[in-house]
Amino acid sequence: MNPACAVHPLVDRHFSGRIHPRDEQRLRAHLPDCPTCRERYERHLLLARLDPRALDARTRLARGLGLDARAPTPPWRLALVPVAVACLALLVVRIPWNGTSIPDDGFTPRGAGNTVAEARLLAYAVEPGGRTTLLGPTLRPDQELAFAFRNPDAHRFLMVFARDAAGQVYWYHPSWTDPASNPSAIAIPPGDALRELPEAISHSLPPGPLALHAVFLDAPLTVRQMEALLTRTGSLDSVLPSGADSTSLQLQVVP
Repeated sequence: MNPACAVHPLVDRHFSGRIHPRDEQRLRAHLPDCPTCRERYERHLLLARLDPRALDARTRLARGLGLDARAPTPPWRLALVPVAVACLALLVVRIPWNGTSIPDDGFTPRGAGNTVAEARLLAYAVEPGGRTTLLGPTLRPDQELAFAFRNPDAHRFLMVFARDAAGQVYWYHPSWTDPASNPSAIAIPPGDALRELPEAISHSLPPGPLALHAVFLDAPLTVRQMEALLTRTGSLDSVLPSGADSTSLQLQVVP
């Protein structure tokens, strides 16, 4: 049995929504280096997933930051949510994937190992009211999505986007809403720890197949540069710059 840690009560208070912002910061700084607290956090996450009365992820994070969780959180305040190494630990539960069928959670990780625990890109659906669940094999056209990633190969930049059957590209990270702009790939830290991208984003997606891609880069590309690469013949991996790597999820948009 693992020895108890003095920080265990902070894990419990986080999930009860009664944690002070100062203790929330202490907990998040502590989790990466304490396997016993991470294990306790993961158990809480599993219970929260099964219990409809449990606080959803947004509410827990908002209360931990001292924000009003009863009101909708404006996008600029979502940016205040710190990168939480373990806030999506429920996603690291090992779910086998045999490479031939889509598992219950809808993931088809490519180049990322054969379990969700090893996947470099994880996607989850943000439902009305803020409750989050693992993204299944289907999603609504207006589904709000959020992401978490791992970077064991120490790439420096990340781009997350989707492509429909017609080749239309939908950008998640970096977000691209101004046609006059040309944002670059986002900078990411190295490490095998699961890290959350703090903003949830939705698009008006057409019904049909949708491929969700995460591209890990050693040098940044802009969204226009990436879209130019996507017009070339061949697989995504074949058109990426040297040293880049990608992971894909195959989904279906259902009205």
